[in-house]
Amino acid sequence: MDILLNAANAALLVAHDLRREVEVGLLLLGPPDPPRFVRLEGFRLRSYQPDIRSNAALVRRALQDASRIERETSPGVFGSKTTFEEALDRLGPAFVYAKEGGTDIRQASLPADATFVFSDNQDLTQAEEQALTDRGVLVLGLGPLALHTDHAIAIVQNELDRRQL
Repeated sequence: MDILLNAANAALLVAHDLRREVEVGLLLLGPPDPPRFVRLEGFRLRSYQPDIRSNAALVRRALQDASRIERETSPGVFGSKTTFEEALDRLGPAFVYAKEGGTDIRQASLPADATFVFSDNQDLTQAEEQALTDRGVLVLGLGPLALHTDHAIAIVQNELDRRQL
């Protein structure tokens, strides 16, 4: 859970504010009742804080009693039982997968309004990578070393910000 919350913070937070244009999807595939999907809409969030504990409570509430139908449990926080493929379909249509060995992000042409896909401390499965390939994913590398998910997100955000200047 800490990995996911740190990733969400990296995607959503800037100094003294939120990235309102960002939407974060957190897919939990581990026990006790997978799959669980939490979606955070930056422009609607009201109770999102820089500290992990407060945000853990928001995510925990979204995970309780999840059903196939997405429901809003707090402003901008949604929970459901959603598979990897269904999550991609909700977040798409253009996908960028951050993976070691991909095209250097500084050299790549990025699609507009892309959904960036990051794994946690475990790589995506072959089936998950195939689901991305089937959707025309662009595979990008962020540097010569494997990075923690939240650090990778910070690099991507920095690159996107640099391109908008």
